[in-house]
Amino acid sequence: MLFSVALALIGGRALGHLFDRLKQPAVIGEILAGVLLGLIGMYVLCGQELSLFSIPITMPALVYDSQEFELFADLGILFLLFITGLETSLSQLKKMERASALVAIGGVVVPCLLGIVVGIVFGFSLVESVIIGLILVATSVGVTVRTLMDINVLDTNVGATILGAAVIDDVIGVLLLAFVLGTDPPLFVGLKVVLFFLIFLYLGLRIIDKILDLGEKVHLPKAFLSIALALFLLYSFFADQAGIAGIIGAFVAGLLIGQTIRSQKIVTDVRAIGYGFFIPIFFVWVGTNVNLTAFTIVGVFAVVVIIVSILGKIAGCGIGAKLAGMTSIESLQVGVGMIPRMELALVIATAAISHGMVETSVANQILATTILLTIVTTVITPLLVKTTFKT
Repeated sequence: MLFSVALALIGGRALGHLFDRLKQPAVIGEILAGVLLGLIGMYVLCGQELSLFSIPITMPALVYDSQEFELFADLGILFLLFITGLETSLSQLKKMERASALVAIGGVVVPCLLGIVVGIVFGFSLVESVIIGLILVATSVGVTVRTLMDINVLDTNVGATILGAAVIDDVIGVLLLAFVLGTDPPLFVGLKVVLFFLIFLYLGLRIIDKILDLGEKVHLPKAFLSIALALFLLYSFFADQAGIAGIIGAFVAGLLIGQTIRSQKIVTDVRAIGYGFFIPIFFVWVGTNVNLTAFTIVGVFAVVVIIVSILGKIAGCGIGAKLAGMTSIESLQVGVGMIPRMELALVIATAAISHGMVETSVANQILATTILLTIVTTVITPLLVKTTFKT
């Protein structure tokens, strides 16, 4: 396990540096490092015994699918969104709230409808087609955020709009999933979401300073940092318990702490912990989960779904941004930034299959297509974001 983590850090940083020297987002190199390490672990370092000068040597096994490694990866995406919140201006986010809402609505409606149409055209049932549409709904903003940070445009109108829209369409995606699966009444899920934001955002703005005051009174090294990290983890936990993604809780915690005068005391330390360890591990983990065999069991259907998912976000989010008064190039930048799918897309696909809403004969096809969708959209987004910001 420790050997696997060490190689993940070395490989991620090395290829990240290489891509940075090539003037490309470092995140692409970290994901590619994960792909390579996954292949090495599968075919080279797999615990086999070799003989060197008659001395038996057991090759260390690389383990990237263990719960321990996945925990590091989960903390990585949480740290990324926490840092994003710390470095985001709440006033800028409020200023773009109308744009974010319109972008989120466009980014939900257009891809979902296009996904349903594609499913029906390819002969899937109406329910299966709706599941395909839902898979295309939610944006995974981690890759986009990292890229926007790399090119120093996160704290702009476009960056604030993407962040706000990603939070909103994640919530919409959760509500639609609850409605389709029928596991919890949508009203109940909606109530939990409202309560989370009411309690942890509204009240947090009022009491966060008092809580952080404790860090000033505890005369221990980095006590203020410890309290801030505890708040960040608690927010992530309660967001998850409320039925929305833990990353939203991490972002909200960072947003609240970032508005306080004392936040500058911890930003450097949090970035050191996040970027020095957890965040590269997350992107390497994404790469190790690339299932190359998925390419062999999907055909035209997967290609069409991926194309529709990309164009649907660009069109839907772009229309929303344009209605909000953004320029054509800003609308394109927002649409491109909303392309990536990851966690919620896979959750929707696996949940639908486990609940028997997808026929067994097509379950593997839909799951493989979803995996391929997450791979392609994750890899191409940094390149597209950087290209659109150059224009």
